[in-house]
Order: sequence, then C-alpha cells, then structure tokens
Amino acid sequence: MKNILATQSLRSRMGTVNWTAVALGLSMVGSALWGVWATDKLLALDKREVVTVQLSRIMGDFIEAEARAGRPPEETKMRVQAYLQAVETSVEHLGREGRTVLVAEAVVAGSTPDLTEAVRADVARRVGAIPDARR
Repeated sequence: MKNILATQSLRSRMGTVNWTAVALGLSMVGSALWGVWATDKLLALDKREVVTVQLSRIMGDFIEAEARAGRPPEETKMRVQAYLQAVETSVEHLGREGRTVLVAEAVVAGSTPDLTEAVRADVARRVGAIPDARR
C-alpha cells in the first residue's frame, strides 16, 4: 500500500510542473548556446583573408613545358597527375591557413592578393623532380 501512495505522490507532484515553462526555459538555453556558436563562426569568417591564384596559368605553363619535353605519353600522364595533386594540396593548405582562395580568372575586379607564385613554389617543392615550368 505504501508503494501506491508513493507513486501517487510522485504523479501528483509531476502534475504540478508547468511543462510549458520547462520547454520555454530549455528553448532559451538552447537559443543562447546557438547564438554563442554562431557568433564565434561569424567572427572566424571575418578573419579569413581572400586571395586569388591563377590556376590556369600554373597548369598551362606546366602542360606546355611537358609538351616540349618529348617524354613518352605514360610518363607525361604520371607527371601531370602528380602535378595536379600537388596543386590541389597546395591550394587546400592555403585554405587550412585561414585563406579563402578564389580562382583569379573568375574574379572580375578587386584588390585581393595574388598568391600564384607562392602556390607555384609550393607545388615545385612538393613534386621536387618536376622542373619549374615558367615561361
């Protein structure tokens, strides 16, 4: 009999809880936490530097140099794949450093820093054996 009374007492106590107020309180706490998170993300975006890279020029110079080299097609294909991978890795590295990289050919106007030569040097360092393909 005692268990029944304890259960009824718990049920009667739960009935007096204002569930609307609990839901509203949880919603307010969740909104505050989301606001802190969103503010942090927006401030981090404000700190990103926007840069351009002339990818078509980098790739064009390399392909042109490879065409003049007269290597067998299989070797040329392997070298081009290695170079493409190095370019992709270099651009991804710029992104991890907090930069937003735009393809220079897609930028109409602006005063964004051009990091084409820095990417070219980084790619040359990454592939090592592939010669500099500047014009």
